[in-house]
Amino acid sequence: MTDGERGVPFMDVRREGRELAVMLLYREKLTGLTDLGIPDMEDASEEALQLANALVSGVRSSLEEIDAAISEASEHWDIPRMGIVDLTVLRIGVYELLERPDTSVAVIINEAVDIARKFSSGECGKFVNGVLDRIAGDIRCQKDTED
Repeated sequence: MTDGERGVPFMDVRREGRELAVMLLYREKLTGLTDLGIPDMEDASEEALQLANALVSGVRSSLEEIDAAISEASEHWDIPRMGIVDLTVLRIGVYELLERPDTSVAVIINEAVDIARKFSSGECGKFVNGVLDRIAGDIRCQKDTED
C-alpha cells in the first residue's frame, strides 16, 4: 500500500506522522509553542501531517489519562525524571493504545521503540518497549473484563 500522492509506502507515511508528532510535542514542551512551525513540516505528505495533528491533539486532550497510565506502568520512574523525548514517545504510544484500536498493538510498540531509538537511545527503546507492553497488557485485561 502506498501514499498515492508521492508513491511513499503507507507505513513510511505513518512513521513520518509519528515522528512529526514527536517533534511537535517535544518543541511544545521545551518552548511552549503550539504551532506547526518545524522545518520538516513543509516537506511532509498530507497524510503524515493529518496523522501528526491527530496524535498531537489526542495527546493534549488525554494527557491526564495518558500520564496516569505511564506512571502506573513505569516502576521506579516518576514522570518528572523521564527524559522529554522518552516521555513524548511514550505519550504518543499510550494515546494510540488507548484510542486507536485500528492499529495493532505490535505496530504501535515497534514504531515507538524505533522512534525512541532514533531520537534518544537504545536504552530508551528498551524502556519504551517495557512500559508500552505493560500498558497494552493492562488495556487488554480491562477490555476483557468489560466484555
